[in-house]
Amino acid sequence: MNLFTYGSLMFPEVWERVTGLCGAGQPASLADHAARRIRGQTYPALVKTAGESTEGVLYADVSPEAVARLDAFEGHFYERIMVAVSVGHGAATRAWVYRAALPDDPDILAERWDPERFQREHLGRFLQDDPGFSATGR
Repeated sequence: MNLFTYGSLMFPEVWERVTGLCGAGQPASLADHAARRIRGQTYPALVKTAGESTEGVLYADVSPEAVARLDAFEGHFYERIMVAVSVGHGAATRAWVYRAALPDDPDILAERWDPERFQREHLGRFLQDDPGFSATGR
């Protein structure tokens, strides 16, 4: 199955740690959605937002075992839904994505999540504070 990621899972180090899968995804975007900051967290929530677009990474051929790990990693705050994402020069493909289950949750802020800031300020700590999903045993 295809999976579109827009937050911490865009980073190969996190993807590998959570899923146990190696390999790069490809750049993709999701229309009418925005990655928003969550109060007190370093990772984002995806919410449906007309007219906005979210850049991310599309992973193909994700195994059922990896999906089970991802479902556990994402928890009840997110729901896995099917969407159409754009890849390459606008070609569309279907993919699953984890979106906020309650988009009006008061902890989801209006401010967009910044992946460069996450990489610069939080990625190292995020990996260090592995929440028990390390598939690679690191």
